[in-house]
Amino acid sequence: MIMTQLDRRRFEALAGYTRHPMITLITKELDWFSDPLERVLGTLVWDRVDGDYSWAVFARDAVKKFRAIQANTSYSTSQEAYNALMAAMVENSRKPDEAFHQNDEDGPAVDFFTPAVDEARFHPSFQILLEDQRYSPAREIIEAMMRYHEDVDGNFVQKFQTAGWDALLWELYLYATFNELRFIRVGTGPTPDFVLRGNEGGLAVEATSVNPSNVGPNDVPEDSEAFKAYLENYVPIRLSNALRSKLNHKPPYWKQEGAEDVPFCIAVQDYHLQGSMRYLTSAATEYVFGVRHWMDSGEHKIARIGTHRYGKKRAQSGFFDLKGAENVSAVIINPQGTLTKFNRLGIAAGFGDPRVKMVRMGMKRNDTNSQAPFPTPFEEEVGPQSSETWVEGMVVLHNPNARIPLDPDIIPGAAHEFLQRDGSIMSLLPDFHPFVSQSIVTIEDDEKNGTD
Repeated sequence: MIMTQLDRRRFEALAGYTRHPMITLITKELDWFSDPLERVLGTLVWDRVDGDYSWAVFARDAVKKFRAIQANTSYSTSQEAYNALMAAMVENSRKPDEAFHQNDEDGPAVDFFTPAVDEARFHPSFQILLEDQRYSPAREIIEAMMRYHEDVDGNFVQKFQTAGWDALLWELYLYATFNELRFIRVGTGPTPDFVLRGNEGGLAVEATSVNPSNVGPNDVPEDSEAFKAYLENYVPIRLSNALRSKLNHKPPYWKQEGAEDVPFCIAVQDYHLQGSMRYLTSAATEYVFGVRHWMDSGEHKIARIGTHRYGKKRAQSGFFDLKGAENVSAVIINPQGTLTKFNRLGIAAGFGDPRVKMVRMGMKRNDTNSQAPFPTPFEEEVGPQSSETWVEGMVVLHNPNARIPLDPDIIPGAAHEFLQRDGSIMSLLPDFHPFVSQSIVTIEDDEKNGTD
């Protein structure tokens, strides 16, 4: 039986959730392999301390999580380790599935897609994910990661399939991102959503979202004045409601077990209208910092906002100035954290119907170009050559008054924004950071647009 080389991104999607972050301090994974059916996986490893080589073999346990089933160390050359790994993978590939069960599994395998409610209650986007072949890459990459997801509340699947879809897709995105950043979950309680530990330190995160409302615009306004009022006032007011709800939660999230002495962040996504997350970055930045930046006759202007007003609605601007907000180290957003990102990363990792093709285009930040520090267009065909990561597009708005400041090194790959005393904002940017993107998905002769 011939073992095939496995792309790193596919290995991460299948088995990366089992890796403890500390192992990356002492080892470096060199290559990844699979049997033809992806029942047995293997990785070739270099020891950073001793300079020798080792390997590990993985297979699914009784709840369909890939876990280590065999390993060996102390090979003097990579070829010796490779030969031993291939032999071990061939041997294990001949065993039945039951041979890989480890007798410590609890309950059935996590399954997001087997209907847990009547189909009439399905959220429209869940129905699309379930049935539309254009989204088969997203469906399969979610199917790979769902085995490792812990349903702390006991009703994740039901909510994911119905009215809780938006909020839980955002939570699933954060789960994938923090795993990519080499965090592990250490909290055992239901709140906050994520209590994490990584090689650079700990972090606690509570997820929330801005959801559709019967009051307010039914669509993003097209008229310029109406759009200005929507962006500068309506969206910040909606964000204020979501963030203040988490700030005022009793008991406080930052006093929960495991979250007491680490930075606490609120991660918010905007779903109140179709495509509304496109405007999240500017609205959230203005609201949490309480300042507005604009150009007037070629001059850069800065002003304190004071209050957001939209009809009879009011919200004090400057979330970080609110009483108790010093306990929130940062607000995290990512307009790119949508189902379309799951689809793109699914394609990049080789999941889904091979007929699915995708082109991504949009605008990226170009602040470091002193001659033209303005957003510039980008375009790419999505595939194995894509460099997109889960964290790409994330923006971390740091609280200047934080009781426990968040070290930006804890979340590499994100854009980090820091309010200065004069109202200016200092940005720490990755090499590539998208403002907005649109993905065109095609299969056979059909076509469908999706916007992050």
